[in-house]
Amino acid sequence: MKAPELIGYAKEVISMMNFMSRKRKFQYYVGMLTSGAANTLFILSFSLVVQSLVNYAESKDISLMYQALYILGGSILLLNILSPPFTYLFHRSVELTLVSIRERMYQKLCRLKASFLERTHNGEFLSRMNNDVSTLETTYCGILFAMLLEIMISIGSIVMMFVVHWQFACVSLLILLASFYISTRFVNTVRAMYDHSLQTTAKLTEKFTDFIAGIQLVKLFRIRPIYTQYETLNEEVTQVAQQIAHKKGMLAAVNHFVSYITFCGIIVIGSLLYAYGMMSMGAVAALAVLQIHLTHSFMNFGTTLSLVQNSLAGAQRIEEMLAEEEEPRRMGNDASTSVTEAAVELNEVEFAYHAEAPVICNVSMQVLPGQVAAIVGSSGSGKSTLIKLLLGFYPIDRGDIRIQGKPFGQYTLAEIRQLIAYVPQEAFLFTGTIEENIRYGNPQATHEEVVAAAKAAYAHHFIEELPEQYQTPVGERGASLSGGQRQRIAIARALLKNAPILLLDEATSALDAESEHWVQKALQQLMEGRTTILIAHRLSTVEDADIIFVMKEGVIVEQGDHQSLLQEGHHYASLQGQAG
Repeated sequence: MKAPELIGYAKEVISMMNFMSRKRKFQYYVGMLTSGAANTLFILSFSLVVQSLVNYAESKDISLMYQALYILGGSILLLNILSPPFTYLFHRSVELTLVSIRERMYQKLCRLKASFLERTHNGEFLSRMNNDVSTLETTYCGILFAMLLEIMISIGSIVMMFVVHWQFACVSLLILLASFYISTRFVNTVRAMYDHSLQTTAKLTEKFTDFIAGIQLVKLFRIRPIYTQYETLNEEVTQVAQQIAHKKGMLAAVNHFVSYITFCGIIVIGSLLYAYGMMSMGAVAALAVLQIHLTHSFMNFGTTLSLVQNSLAGAQRIEEMLAEEEEPRRMGNDASTSVTEAAVELNEVEFAYHAEAPVICNVSMQVLPGQVAAIVGSSGSGKSTLIKLLLGFYPIDRGDIRIQGKPFGQYTLAEIRQLIAYVPQEAFLFTGTIEENIRYGNPQATHEEVVAAAKAAYAHHFIEELPEQYQTPVGERGASLSGGQRQRIAIARALLKNAPILLLDEATSALDAESEHWVQKALQQLMEGRTTILIAHRLSTVEDADIIFVMKEGVIVEQGDHQSLLQEGHHYASLQGQAG
């Protein structure tokens, strides 16, 4: 490895420290440097202890033995006074930094654009949040401290060797520099392997997440390819790990060979010089001990440098995620000053996920306060995309959206979403209790308000029949409840939010007849007094809507109430016929 490459790695390590705040960085450096210095002095003091004891054995001078004991006792005392508090200081700064990193990543996920979230697998996020952050923890607490200790021991050993016998020190230093050069030759290859390993591990996490999420389907259909894909990725991770282990083994073999040669050289040459009276045996022993420290430090430095590559790869993946483009605070143009009475209004709205394939084309619609509006159409007509635009998940390409008479741009996205309650086709419940899931609609709600919302959503009676009632755990994604029960809890959550505008995205399409009956009753309670826009799969659910918008290929082709649209006998009538 050339000097510019080493400088580049040093810069990457320094940039990795940017995850820390200035205060924590100061605490980390002070704690690590002081603890490292105490450990270095303790380790190097053994060479002086050995030198004094060997010279005592040779000369029988009792003061030399006392000198050895004083050095040993002083170094132990210094280590026990300095190391614990300063080790705690830098470990504490690391743990606080990791908490901050996880919070930043969580907050970042909340602000990422919908387009990025939709094209990125959940397993990728899990890998970055868990594997990459854990790698940083290992680096901060272990690897960087070990590297600092190796540098301090190396410098200290060289200085002491020059003090004891500068000629030996020069020869030893040249040999060890050659060893260091050989060690660093492995670093670039190992970095590439660690990059590959992290990427493959992320894919492995994705497959395992899919496997767990679809475990019932895997069992039912005996979907062998899922396991085969997981097995293939697992083997790839194993192969990369074996390649890394092979490189490390080769590095260890080279380092040990150089270590034994230099150690034996010092013993042989030192013994000859002692025999000719040119050096004391204590000096030979001290040089041998220092040589061992120096050699091990140089050996470990190469290995530690290769381990840092894993951390740099993990840090880079975290930085990439934190650098992803976020949702704007506001979406749309707020320049318009005209006022409208509509609760929701779209004027000549156009939108495309990709420029060459428009999804919404020149759509205009108006829903007055308290009205129930339905959007119907075949699959792919753009119904669900309209919901995403109203929720601010995507910016429109042209046109204007207004909420409660004001343009989108006069609201923040948080304000827009606070005005809207949304019930999707498949209700999502978080791991926790039924009461917790309902209270997400309004975290400040009392238990009595939660129960009132559940009663209005026709969920109270089945909740009361459960063993732990409102404290019943729902399981992962609400797995312990039926589809109708999950949907009614989601409706109770929306009721508790008490937003003036309600969006329903085919909220009953996946339910059986009995569940649909109860969910429809709950929806009627939820819709009362609110402006409602619903996407309907079953056209029987839109017959009572105040206005119906019929979409085809991203365009509103018809609008009116149920009877007038049937009488016109066009697209809506044909959809009614298909439903029948």
